[in-house]
Amino acid sequence: MARLIWDKLRRNPTRAVSDQLRIERWQLRGAIHKIKAANNLGATDRVFIYDDGSVTDENGERLGNIHDEI
Repeated sequence: MARLIWDKLRRNPTRAVSDQLRIERWQLRGAIHKIKAANNLGATDRVFIYDDGSVTDENGERLGNIHDEI
């Protein structure tokens, strides 16, 4: 089971998150923007990031995967 690595409200994921996912920080930012746009979410909508790259919304609904977007 994937482990939660990011859930901060109104903050951008840190370098530690991109390091855990073994990608560059700019790749992480781009992937999050793509996932949010595909799900009609705005910049201030909260998402949760897991160590397998999966991203969910506040209700636990799967929105996508970081690795699929880079």
